Amino acid sequence: MRAKRFLIVVLTLLVAWCGLSVEGALADSGYDMPYFIDVDITNQIVTIYNTSDGSVARQMLCSTGTVGHETPTGVYYLPAKERPDERSEWYNFYALGVYAKWATRIINGYLFHSFPCNRKNLESVSQSAVKQFGMPASHGCIRLQVEDAEFIAKNCLKGTRVTIYESGELDEDLRKLLYISSYTGEDGMTYREFLGYSETDLGRGSSGAEVLDLQYRLSDLGYYEGEPNGAYDTKTIAAVKHLQDDLGLADNGITSESLLQVIYSETAPISAGEVTLEEGKSGPVVRKLQTALTTLGLYTGAIDSILDLDVTEAVKKFQQACGYEVDGVLTPEIQQAIYYAVSQLEERFGADSIPQAELVTEEMQLATVNAKANVIIRSEPDTKSDALGKAYIGDTVMVVGTDGDWANIISGKVSGYMYTKYLKKAGVDYNYILRYTGADGASYSIGATIEERLKGAKDFADTFSALYTSEQFTSYAEETVAYATVTTGSDDVRLNLRAAPSSEADILAQVPNGTDLRVLAQEGDWTKVGYEEAIGYLMNQYLSFWEGSAADLEEETEEESVSLYDLAVYEMDVEIPATVVSGTLDGKKIKPYLYEDANRKSDKLSVLEEGAQVTIVKFIDDANSDYNWVQINYLGMTGYMLDLCLKYQIEGA
Repeated sequence: MRAKRFLIVVLTLLVAWCGLSVEGALADSGYDMPYFIDVDITNQIVTIYNTSDGSVARQMLCSTGTVGHETPTGVYYLPAKERPDERSEWYNFYALGVYAKWATRIINGYLFHSFPCNRKNLESVSQSAVKQFGMPASHGCIRLQVEDAEFIAKNCLKGTRVTIYESGELDEDLRKLLYISSYTGEDGMTYREFLGYSETDLGRGSSGAEVLDLQYRLSDLGYYEGEPNGAYDTKTIAAVKHLQDDLGLADNGITSESLLQVIYSETAPISAGEVTLEEGKSGPVVRKLQTALTTLGLYTGAIDSILDLDVTEAVKKFQQACGYEVDGVLTPEIQQAIYYAVSQLEERFGADSIPQAELVTEEMQLATVNAKANVIIRSEPDTKSDALGKAYIGDTVMVVGTDGDWANIISGKVSGYMYTKYLKKAGVDYNYILRYTGADGASYSIGATIEERLKGAKDFADTFSALYTSEQFTSYAEETVAYATVTTGSDDVRLNLRAAPSSEADILAQVPNGTDLRVLAQEGDWTKVGYEEAIGYLMNQYLSFWEGSAADLEEETEEESVSLYDLAVYEMDVEIPATVVSGTLDGKKIKPYLYEDANRKSDKLSVLEEGAQVTIVKFIDDANSDYNWVQINYLGMTGYMLDLCLKYQIEGA
């Protein structure tokens, strides 16, 4: 049995790397699904294989569960839907108060699904989830990009085998390629081409002076990072893929003769932020950057394509005004933020009419939190006022003013009051605001004044980071999509969904009149669609066709975003089963008491035995408390427990 498992893993890795065909080697006897799925937790990679020949049909990065919320390993078969919103555009994680697209259940509370969103729109995607993509980050589910989650929901039907395992060997080369894009095969690209192999052009394995020259040119254009080595490796493939993407070409990472001509031409694309740029860099990418900083009024030096000290100082002023860390390092996000700021000015004033920048400077008094414990930030200079958050030992805060024994401070995104005795002076810093005012009095600012911050104004960095993080989702949301509506003429008449484009083919389902379906393909008088768990064909004569934006078609919701402890008291639509365990607090074991109130000083109603089964009905977060509480039901008795005394499984985004 072990030898068989070893052989399966070896063959799987061979297929993943070389795209080899292993006719029937990975298929169980009697397995009749079109695809089977492997999830490699070590590499955070999902690979979908064609059952017919073992070839790679699709491959993608994912995020599986974190420590304590591990994704279960083993072999599973996709079950029938337990809820109507599975395998649909939006799935509601009731306990977490978030949504995800195209959720497909694997087993119990573990699903494939897109990154979680706070509302039913892709613009509200969880930024932390996107930033952690490709690393363990979920509550046990397998997070995917939207298109990949949709493919599984529509194509991997009930009964599809899913093998989840730890390969134990990290493949960073493959991970780097999948960070750029998933392999889909939809544009005719073979898996071998996706990996960068070519028999005729420059590709994986090529080497020599021609490759070295190419790397230097890609570096000048801002696509290649590091010292060129003359070897056509994964870093080179990734650079070429980014350039091809900017040109709107299939991004296989292979450099053909025609692509070489474009790369060495005067009209070659210049990166807007693919690699980090530091002092000493030169080339067209620096010239583009100098021009943008000049437009912003931050750089007055020569446009000489050299990233020198003057350029670095201009970048630092931009970072300071925006609310970024001030280090002068041009990360991809900082570069794109600069170009975004220029585009905003051009949109506001016109490309040729951008006014001179006014640099407003404000002095800020800084202090560090000097206390024996974390300090609560209050809404007013009064211990009875609302708690807004906490300042932690050693944190640096901005002191705006004082009121008796209290200091008015800004800590991160929170402004409020704390006792001056817990603060130690830490010098001064400066707040910069870039202000542009047109002849008609219209203005645009980059950065916020201290007064504006006290009123809750967001930094440019916060606004842009959200945009930068969700860029792939917003572009997807704006995609024009073809739809069809079933029009049988009567709600009593359903339309047969056929297994093939023929009226003689098997009937897979009957679709109600008025149902809206996304068009997957059209073949003559038939249209291919996905409905519930089936993919099949409908006759065109009973369909009306239309187009729209995916974002416009999504049902909006007024429900605010809610994470597990975002609200002071969060009452759920469902009850969550939990098991009582012994908790540990400050290094000491504590008994699982059931309290009358969410307070350790309140009356104890009972002490529960380890292993007892309870149901959670509320999550409670008290800013005045160092502990998280839950309200539970136990044998008809309702009370409160510390959440560290409970073990529970949530369908986890």
